[in-house]
Amino acid sequence: MSVTSLPAAIEPFKWADRTTQVVVDVPLAKFSRLAADLVHTNGTVKLDCRFERDAQHVAYLRGEASTVVTLICQRCLEPMELLVHATIDLALLHKEEHAERLPEDADYLVVEEQDVVLAEIIEDELLLNIPFTPMHDDCDSLSFEQPEEETVAIEPVKENPFLVLAALKKPSA
Repeated sequence: MSVTSLPAAIEPFKWADRTTQVVVDVPLAKFSRLAADLVHTNGTVKLDCRFERDAQHVAYLRGEASTVVTLICQRCLEPMELLVHATIDLALLHKEEHAERLPEDADYLVVEEQDVVLAEIIEDELLLNIPFTPMHDDCDSLSFEQPEEETVAIEPVKENPFLVLAALKKPSA
């Protein structure tokens, strides 16, 4: 089965039983958490993923999501475009306890309800692939330190530590 538009809610285990493929372009504006930090929401998220079951009958969501977003560079504070690409490989589980039978490095999502908002899962994966501090490539190598001014070395005046004793000494009569 193939899906060409993003539904509001899905039943991921039924979709995995049917080996459902989702190929769709979703407007960036539909991803509110992602859009909150963007300069604008022009553009789309290209989604190509599939729901399937493996040999152990575990449901998986596998695929890719990519988009180009415009953020503010945290070094120069100018707008910058950033390609965000997320590779998705999530095991879908009914209960947390089922994670024990997965490989140690497997990512999983516990789905307690029948209806799941696929857009939220995709949005989470995209957010995980945006750098914490986005910067232009050339801003990373720039140094914004102030040049050091030429300083003239001033020698400190050394006080004689015995001057205090000399003041205490009484003149001899």
